Amino acid sequence: MDKQERKKYIAEKTLELISEKGLTNLTMEDVALSCNLSKGSIYNYFKNKNSLIVSAFSALLEKVQNFFEDKESNPTQDCAEESADFYANLYSEILNTFPSKELMRLFEILMNSTHEPSMMQILTQTFKENYGKILSRFEKLFNSKTKAFMLQAMFDGLVIYRAVGVEFSDNEIRDNLKKMILSLTDENKN
Repeated sequence: MDKQERKKYIAEKTLELISEKGLTNLTMEDVALSCNLSKGSIYNYFKNKNSLIVSAFSALLEKVQNFFEDKESNPTQDCAEESADFYANLYSEILNTFPSKELMRLFEILMNSTHEPSMMQILTQTFKENYGKILSRFEKLFNSKTKAFMLQAMFDGLVIYRAVGVEFSDNEIRDNLKKMILSLTDENKN
């Protein structure tokens, strides 16, 4: 592996460890062991634990973004019904494809980083760049940034509820997401 591939591999392994152990229990020794490297070798790729966490955070966001882009078939923007079907199915699939525990780590990493302004700034920028791509699609569909944020925030809430064990029907989620998307697009016609 070249240096970039190795760095990405370490970040992905770190993400697995964060999912298993949680962020507060993550050690550089654990990362080194899971990557078959010495602890010192990790520092050849990352200057400290925080930079490693940022890379793990980026790896997860990239994973979600790639999933989103792989599924996107460019729904017709002027056909609200098609767009609503597409996004309702996509978000339902994301809920079922990505372990809730893994998605919750996005929030954990962000929340645990608020005490360190420099790290929070980097994570916020990374978050904005990746979420921005998804949100821009909704913004175009709804002609409203606020509506795009509202839909995404509602979805993030579903992720949190599922992660803490609240069960809900996939069909019900998909049907209600579709209704909400159609409702938000119908408001644009008025």
